[in-house]
Amino acid sequence: MKHLFLINPYAGKYDRTQEVREKLRTVLAGREDPWEVAVTQYPGHGVELVRSAAERGESLRVYACGGDGTLNEAVNGAAGYAHVAVTHYPMGSGNDFLRMFGPDACRFYDLKELLDGPQTPMDLIECNGRLALNVCSIGFDARIGLGAADFKKLPLVSGTMAYQLSALRTIVQGIHRPYRVEVDGETLPGEDFTLICACNGRYYGGGFNPSPDAMPDDGLLNFLIIPAVSRFTVLALIRKFARGEAGEIPGVLLRQGREMNVTCDRVSMINLDGERVDGAQLTARLSEKKVNFIYPAGAVWG
Repeated sequence: MKHLFLINPYAGKYDRTQEVREKLRTVLAGREDPWEVAVTQYPGHGVELVRSAAERGESLRVYACGGDGTLNEAVNGAAGYAHVAVTHYPMGSGNDFLRMFGPDACRFYDLKELLDGPQTPMDLIECNGRLALNVCSIGFDARIGLGAADFKKLPLVSGTMAYQLSALRTIVQGIHRPYRVEVDGETLPGEDFTLICACNGRYYGGGFNPSPDAMPDDGLLNFLIIPAVSRFTVLALIRKFARGEAGEIPGVLLRQGREMNVTCDRVSMINLDGERVDGAQLTARLSEKKVNFIYPAGAVWG
């Protein structure tokens, strides 16, 4: 078994590469399994590194040392390879996929818990030719989440505060957009929508909980579609959305299914596990591929 530690030096507020290297030397001392550190240099580099390692054919465990975007790159490189498993050593500002593990989420910070942890196959979302483990979305939320990067590097601004500042800016810019939405071939009523999510996981955007019933291994995606709302009601919407109470929002549409298609009137920002994709069409479907996910022994999700 080989262990590959994929480090994103841009995750969080400062480069922790050397800190992780020193911790690995301590944790892995005395183990016979080969291990390697790979540092990403540009967007998509993590996908290339993991896929290249997977193609060698040996049993491989990949540790995404970074944020949700680093985990996404590791997943895209490992998906479909039965001999490869991935996990997340959280170093980002959100680390949202792990939140569904509840009290056990903190155990992912302990590398010893991950090295020999069990693994399980998890579903994936295929979104415009790329894969997501957690959430794919378009609309108000995507503009907030992707816009948070503008604030994260500011002094004294935490990850949660960055999302709050981005939300205020997005409210000023406009709440809803015209979209045409289909779920499993059914055209949903309405012309203007505030946000649209396809959920495999439960949390994103720094802790927002759009789909508290989503399960990443049940063979279904949870779709959440919120109709147009005004600036006067959006703050109440955000509070419900954050607490997992989106079902209480008037007019909200909740569906479980396998495929959603969204047509936009312009090129729009699409959120893919915190990564940005631009397009005028969004197709989010349950992927035929799965990814093996490593978790601390006894940890429970859902």
